[in-house]
Amino acid sequence: MIKPTIKLYETDAYIKTFSATVLSCEEKDGAFFVVLDKTAFFPEGGGQDADKGIIDGIEVLDVQIKDDVVYHKLPKAFEIGATVECHIDWETRFSRMQNHTGEHIVSGVIHNNFGYNNVGFHMGEKVITLDVDGPLSEKDITFIELEVNKVIYNNKQIIIHYPTSDELNKLDYRSKLDLTENVRIVEIEDTDLCACCAPHVARTGEIGIVKIIGFIPYKKGTRIEMVAGHLALADYQAIHNSNKAIMNMLSAKREETFDSVQRIHKELSDIKAQNKNMASKLALLQMEKHLVGSSVCAFTENASYDELRYCSNALIKEDFEFCYIFSETEDNNFIYIVASEKNSIQNAVKELNNAFNGRGGGRDFYAQGKIVATKEDIIKKLGSN
Repeated sequence: MIKPTIKLYETDAYIKTFSATVLSCEEKDGAFFVVLDKTAFFPEGGGQDADKGIIDGIEVLDVQIKDDVVYHKLPKAFEIGATVECHIDWETRFSRMQNHTGEHIVSGVIHNNFGYNNVGFHMGEKVITLDVDGPLSEKDITFIELEVNKVIYNNKQIIIHYPTSDELNKLDYRSKLDLTENVRIVEIEDTDLCACCAPHVARTGEIGIVKIIGFIPYKKGTRIEMVAGHLALADYQAIHNSNKAIMNMLSAKREETFDSVQRIHKELSDIKAQNKNMASKLALLQMEKHLVGSSVCAFTENASYDELRYCSNALIKEDFEFCYIFSETEDNNFIYIVASEKNSIQNAVKELNNAFNGRGGGRDFYAQGKIVATKEDIIKKLGSN
């Protein structure tokens, strides 16, 4: 039976390199699962991915824990009893420490001020997601973000300790699991007390900043997206570069990009409305009308349904029984509108669709659709009704 692994990451989150002895090496599905007597590699768990790094120059593919034993997945076997040199991917590890501790502060501030609990947590490569079991407003989120960053600026100490069962019973701490022994408590001075197995920074000032980048209602509570430390800097740099490009494009000052974009958006909306109105009027001017009994059959060019609707509203005033209006499509078929001011068009539309393999429909006095036909076939069919 393999002995439980000594977890260096639980007592010192800042270990970057270490030596260890290989206790076990088992092959499965082309990979090798190596157990060391001790490890600083944090295994996947609690919403956080496993640490990255190398063992004797070989990339660690994954790290998992089962029955208190940590398994390192590698593409190469190691000899049992061998001493190996291990190196943690420190940039990734420290970024995760910043973000995980930042999440604890956010959850602590929410719990202390609103009484809500963190019921879900996931640390992605670019964003951290946490779920709380209560509703939060825009005003609440602004308050939370300010309070969280005050904790960071005050450079609060983070203390890791393992209370006895009696001590644990007296603590008011956050935990998703019903734990009773060997509970690792992460305490952020005057801010949060939470059971957690992950590595954390030693003081809150190392986080730098926490930015809440989004929130939505979720399962009667709130889902929050946040970034901290290096991820927050990367997020700000991306937004800054985007804003800078907009500034150059619009010749706008840094603080005026929104106003400039809003102005251009209104101008484009006005132009689109004018173009739509002109296109509708052009469709009406180009309309070729054919009288078919007490109804009218009309054709216009390159028109959309909106433009056909504009034409039908003009024709319908001329007291025709039915107004059939068509525009040829790129595939040499026709879109149509059938309209009437007084008469139900349901049977007329049904006959049109049946005759030309069409599809479409609408209300009693208005319908639209598409048919497979030629202009001559349409005029012939409607003229025979």
